[in-house]
Amino acid sequence: MRDKITKTAQGFALVLNDNSELAPSQRIKLVDKTLPQLKPGQVLVKMLAAPVNPSDLVYLLGKYGLAPQDGAFVGFEGCGIVEEANAGLYGKWLKGKRVALSGQPGIDGVWAEYAITKANYCLPVRKELSDVQAATIIVNPCTAVCLVERAIALGSKAIVINAAASQVGKGAIRYAKLKGIKTIATVRSKANVETLQALGADCVLLTTQDNFDESLKYWASKLQAKVLLDAVAADDTPRVLKAMPNSSTAIIYGRLTETYDALGGLFSVADVIFRDIRIEGFWLAKYIGDASALQVLALSTKVQKLFAQGIFKTDIYASVGFSDFPQALDHYAQHKSDGKVILIP
Repeated sequence: MRDKITKTAQGFALVLNDNSELAPSQRIKLVDKTLPQLKPGQVLVKMLAAPVNPSDLVYLLGKYGLAPQDGAFVGFEGCGIVEEANAGLYGKWLKGKRVALSGQPGIDGVWAEYAITKANYCLPVRKELSDVQAATIIVNPCTAVCLVERAIALGSKAIVINAAASQVGKGAIRYAKLKGIKTIATVRSKANVETLQALGADCVLLTTQDNFDESLKYWASKLQAKVLLDAVAADDTPRVLKAMPNSSTAIIYGRLTETYDALGGLFSVADVIFRDIRIEGFWLAKYIGDASALQVLALSTKVQKLFAQGIFKTDIYASVGFSDFPQALDHYAQHKSDGKVILIP
């Protein structure tokens, strides 16, 4: 048993470089990974699939909520089989089960053949879900569900979603439609307009159109959209909020703007003071960390049911091994709306 726990496997390690202009593929390298003995509460997982998410890219650039360290293993979520456990009754129950898991940022990552994580970061997955889809059920779908439910709690009749062709954006459109909430989707590429309309968005606007601001103001007023789900930040936050009704709230959950500014956000002080505009953040890691085990299990059950029913589905661009992963990683960094890149160790 000890041999299994300490066996050598292959995984990615983060390489820091002062040149922030480096492509994501140049900020990782493949190394031999020696697995330490499991600490109390931990499990060993043989990885089956792991996606790249925008949060992974932000972490590689050193702009995430956790500072990266030279040599740290990366990858925030995936799917795998629990092989060993040092986590009491729950750990014993998990052994041999296929799970969706979150990595332990700063401790271990899941872009690897084997990963160590906390037992309570593992969620058994339904047999209907493929390994690839199961690998994607935590970060984006759970975020989409939490964001829409927060908008409902704020009393908004409709929501504005920027970067709406992203996986979170698409998930939010699907879930909002299920909950009877109208959606206004904004995108940069004309190629995404019909896709989001077919998905059920009530209004899709191109940010590049000359009349974008006027159109957004009209539709936000007409549909009573008082919540913005903001994945872009920087100039996008004040621009969109300016077109929304008074007392609107921006829920900022990402910073996709291509900037190396350490802060990455702007807002209109005048709007906050005189128009009662509010800004709040959402970070799934904090939400899960603050939630009870029952709340996390309920969220997972809800999301997996939506996948099983075909309401949620993650778009996949490519599933690749270690050798093709760097090139695919760079493609995802430039073309996120094409779909997820999945690492198959």
